Amino acid sequence: MFACLRKTVAPWQLFEEGRKSFQEFNAKEQESIVMEYLPKVRYLAQILKKRLPATMEYNELINAGVLGLLDALNKYDPSSRNAFSTYAENRINGAMKDELRSRDPLSRGSRTLVKLLRQAQDTYERKYGRIPSEAELARMCSLSVEEVRRGLTAMEQQMETQDMYQLAETLTNDGLGSGGTPCNNAIRDEVVEHIRGCLAELNEREQFILSMSYVEECSLKEIASVLKVSEGRVSQLRSQAIRHLSDCYNRRYGR
Repeated sequence: MFACLRKTVAPWQLFEEGRKSFQEFNAKEQESIVMEYLPKVRYLAQILKKRLPATMEYNELINAGVLGLLDALNKYDPSSRNAFSTYAENRINGAMKDELRSRDPLSRGSRTLVKLLRQAQDTYERKYGRIPSEAELARMCSLSVEEVRRGLTAMEQQMETQDMYQLAETLTNDGLGSGGTPCNNAIRDEVVEHIRGCLAELNEREQFILSMSYVEECSLKEIASVLKVSEGRVSQLRSQAIRHLSDCYNRRYGR
């Protein structure tokens, strides 16, 4: 008397269950699958944006992340044992980081200023065992405090778009089991252990800032509130900590 109702399975569910590849869906179904995973792109972009200078637009990360998602959808093998969510997350993060690395936000003048400030910081730290203040850098380099601040902002941009950003990110607990091949997982685990070993060479405040930034995922404003310093100072200290971590890693293991 009652007709048997057939339950409709959403395209993304068929895809997740490995019953159909992305290419087997029609254009409308593919669009619905992309829309289903867009929140994942936004979430990953939000996490990454919190660690970057304000000059990096959120929408630019989203655009790069969507390209990474499409790449993952088209290349994912439903017969593999890897979960698509993990596979896609790696591709999305990779696409956004590639976008960061492709940028050179600094003009020639800015790069010269960054080099001058970095040399001054190194000289001061070797002599006094601490990072110089903006006023001290200004006196050392015969610059105004405003010029020093511009240079430190440029330094932060440069630091965040270099490969060390990817190394520093492994401090987070997210994705340590990457879902990749056993070989890739072993390599990643080894890198993580190397970086954690290098942390011992950093001072307590540097360790705290990296932990707050990359493990707790706090913004510069939040860290500044805890340390009772300016956001600019936190940005300077974080760049310095990442550079010290990078130097230690390169010294011990090479790039």
